[in-house]
Amino acid sequence: MHLVQDIMTKGCYCMRPEQTLAEILFEFDRRTISGGPVVDADGVVIGHLSRTGISRHFSKAGRIDQELKVSDVMETFAFQAYADDTVTSLLETMLASRIHRMIVTDDDGRAIGIVTSMDLMAMLYDRLKLEESNG
Repeated sequence: MHLVQDIMTKGCYCMRPEQTLAEILFEFDRRTISGGPVVDADGVVIGHLSRTGISRHFSKAGRIDQELKVSDVMETFAFQAYADDTVTSLLETMLASRIHRMIVTDDDGRAIGIVTSMDLMAMLYDRLKLEESNG
């Protein structure tokens, strides 16, 4: 049985509500990521923001304003998992909800990692390579 802690990326990039979209887009490019959790001053997850969410906001508004704050655009709900959840349960949630990432939190709601569809593909790749080598 595989657990979320076995495949999660530890120490994910967390955004703050007061950051501007210009800052966030720069960080997304610099870190080659497309989204992540938004946290309050105590590090507790209060939402999430992604490139898709930013694009959706801009298409509705009809203009691009990179000086908007994260709090103006973020989703106030974030799909969360725990490190000791099974990968199967995480996959069920991701597939049913058609999402590309889940934030891994501790018992206090603080972000400790993230699992993305790329992490899951890497796990699948490793498994397939192992099966091929075993014959």
